[in-house]
Amino acid sequence: MEKSFYYVFTMKIFDEILQTLTDFSIKDVRVGKNWTVIESRNCGFGLNFPETYHMFTRFTGELIGKSAKEIAQFSKSWNPTEASIGVAAINSLIDPVGEKINGLDYIEEIAQGKKIVFIGHFPRLGKIKNRAKSLEIIEKAPKEGDYPDTASEFLIPRADIVVISGSVFVNKTYKRLLELSKNCYTILLGPSVIMSDVLFEYGVDALAGSTVLNPTKVLITVSQGAHLKDFSKYLQYIIRFREKR
Repeated sequence: MEKSFYYVFTMKIFDEILQTLTDFSIKDVRVGKNWTVIESRNCGFGLNFPETYHMFTRFTGELIGKSAKEIAQFSKSWNPTEASIGVAAINSLIDPVGEKINGLDYIEEIAQGKKIVFIGHFPRLGKIKNRAKSLEIIEKAPKEGDYPDTASEFLIPRADIVVISGSVFVNKTYKRLLELSKNCYTILLGPSVIMSDVLFEYGVDALAGSTVLNPTKVLITVSQGAHLKDFSKYLQYIIRFREKR
C-alpha cells in the first residue's frame, strides 16, 4: 500500500516536532568524539560527523541552563556539530515510549524473503542477511561490499524494507531518503532516532530508538569518546510503530 507522503517539505519537520514538546532547561551537555548527549527532561543523542576546523559552534561553554527548545533550533544548522547538538536537544525533550524490542531483532523477525536496504552500518546483520532475499548497505564512506550513497536512487525504490540511521537528521539526508522510501516499509534505527509520531506523517512506519536507563553513566562514557557498544548497556531499546508487520 502506497503511503501518504509530503513530496515537498523542508526543515519545518523540526518545528513540527518541537511544537508537540514541552520545554526544559539543559542540565548537561557532552560532545564526544562520536556522539553528543544532552540532558534536559531526559537524555537525548545526536551522532557526530567530522567538521572542518574553521566551523565554530555557538554558545560553547554557555549551553547549560539554556532552553532546550532554543538549542534544538541548532538541528537546522549546516555546521555538523551544531546539528548534532540540536538533534540531541530535541531528543532530550522527548519521553520515549514504545514496545521493549531491539530494532535489529524486529528486522530479523520480518526479514524472511525480503529485499532490505540499510542506510548506514549496523552490527549483527549476519542473521538478517541469512533470512532476507537480499541485504544491501549504502554508506557515505563505503567499506568493501557496500554501495556509495549515490546508489540510493537505484537501490531504495526496489527494496521491500529500508532501514535508515537516525543520523540522517544531523546530516540532512532525511528528505530524499524518505522520498525514495515512500513505497517501502521504512524503519528509522539507532539511539539518535527522534521518537516522535510526527515522523509517521512523513512516511516512517517504525521508530526503533532507545531510552536511557543510567544518564550519569551515559554522560561520562560519551564524553570519553565512546562508541555505541560502550554505552549500549545503559540503554533500553524500544520501537514505536505506525504500522507493525
